[in-house]
Amino acid sequence: MTQLHALKQKTHSINTNIYALYLAYRDGRVAWYVRVLLALAIGYALSPVDLVPDMTAVFGYIDDVVVVAAGLRLSYKLLLKDVRQEARLQAYEEMSASSDTSAAALKVVGYTWLLLATLLLLFGYKLLHLHMF
Repeated sequence: MTQLHALKQKTHSINTNIYALYLAYRDGRVAWYVRVLLALAIGYALSPVDLVPDMTAVFGYIDDVVVVAAGLRLSYKLLLKDVRQEARLQAYEEMSASSDTSAAALKVVGYTWLLLATLLLLFGYKLLHLHMF
């Protein structure tokens, strides 16, 4: 049980650090090249174009992890120390305070998707059986 708790804490820490990078990105004291580097790292993670195609056995996903992690790490290191500390503090405060709200928001989003999927299935079922007659 302690390993699960440690994993949850590590996940929360990673999410908070990523949110802190976002908050730092919005700060006016951050240099333009740090913003560009951060945008490129996130853009590469979301882009369907890769250096090594994902269909390649192991290396297809490793290049994604390496490029994104290196871009995030380098942009984190290039941030001013004051900006980094303020963003991290703000992220920890907001992430700790919003745990109840985020759980409620997750439920609302999940139930909305479930409702939409059910309606889509009902519509598809009706459409399929209307064409049979």
